[in-house]
Amino acid sequence: MTETGSCLVCGSTGPEVLFTAKDHLVSGEDFVLKRCNVCGFTFTADPPDEKDIAKFYLSEDYISHSDKKQNLTDHVYHLARNYMLRKKFNLVSKISGREKDALVDIGSLREDGMLADIESGRGTSTLVDIGSGTGYFADCMNRKGWNVTGVELSDQAREYSVSRFGLTVISPTEIPAIKDGSADCVTLWHVLEHLYDPVMWLREISRILKDDGKCIIALPNIKSADAVWFGSEWAALDVPRHLWHFSPETLPAFINGYGFICTKVIPMPLDIYYISALSYRNRGCKLPLLRGIVTGLFLTVKSLVKKDKASSLIYVILKQHR
Repeated sequence: MTETGSCLVCGSTGPEVLFTAKDHLVSGEDFVLKRCNVCGFTFTADPPDEKDIAKFYLSEDYISHSDKKQNLTDHVYHLARNYMLRKKFNLVSKISGREKDALVDIGSLREDGMLADIESGRGTSTLVDIGSGTGYFADCMNRKGWNVTGVELSDQAREYSVSRFGLTVISPTEIPAIKDGSADCVTLWHVLEHLYDPVMWLREISRILKDDGKCIIALPNIKSADAVWFGSEWAALDVPRHLWHFSPETLPAFINGYGFICTKVIPMPLDIYYISALSYRNRGCKLPLLRGIVTGLFLTVKSLVKKDKASSLIYVILKQHR
């Protein structure tokens, strides 16, 4: 709900309690989720104040998994991450109409003296990655020839991405310094659900995007097959860090109110296995990875032709020109 007590999506009041979910990552506390009676939008009802939320991110597991490979789940995660980096690069290049950038090879550019143009941002496509974390996606795009600026709240993650990859990463308070109409693409990979003021961020995205720019938002899907399967124990609820729990109906309705239109919805097929494994781990079950894979396969087959049942979805949004 907004500060006035109205639904973030439709503006109605009087939501109903959906269920209580536990913070399995840090505090062990319970948090209530509520659902709007009118549009069905779900949200974490009483999250910590924004000034206090940092302590709920103080987990070795939360800093985007960094480089730790302590168990089989970590190794599987790294394999999946490398696969998804390639998929994300191809997706961003295609959606932004910069597919030619996918052919850029930094090594060959260095040899023929063109790398300086890439590094100075001349003749390249511009990307702003909001919630850039430890910088793996931003680094992938940067190495492929994109001019990338990361935006990251965590000092620790920001310092890691700068020291490891040499990226340009700013804090959220510095985003007004990004020029109006300068970005070909803005990405938020599982970030919007964390933001205390998503309306402000949508306005900033609209400001920095070019008129023909694209915004790509990846979100957990509260209406997914695995969300229904696990209920209040679904790991992607991730309370209290996840404030907003969008669906294929509520995300387009939300962004429409702020000058955007959703043109495409794309499923993220691997998330169901990882989220299912985490859900079983949170339950204290034995062999959570194996059980997560089996459950993921079962639910994937069960909803094979229903992309709106995917565990996570990518929304491609554009500015409306009126």
